[in-house]
Amino acid sequence: MTIKAIFAVLLSLTFGALCFGVGAFTTSFNQNMCYSELLSELGSGSQKAANSSKPKAFKNWANFASNLPLQGYESNCEEILKYVKAGTPHE
Repeated sequence: MTIKAIFAVLLSLTFGALCFGVGAFTTSFNQNMCYSELLSELGSGSQKAANSSKPKAFKNWANFASNLPLQGYESNCEEILKYVKAGTPHE
């Protein structure tokens, strides 16, 4: 009886750890995809600003990039991506 209880607990812990691992992988994968898209958007915006014939375009881009909604390691990628897509100044 005791062995069955121990086996059940171990099986439950193993299943829980497996579910946690799958969830963590899925979340990190989605987060990495968001950051890849964000970096792509920022890169293309800065390239457009650099190639602009207007001298103030790059300064506007620098101000825009300085005002990204960042909160350090707690930054929300989706929020930053929305901000960038909504108002990328590259004149």
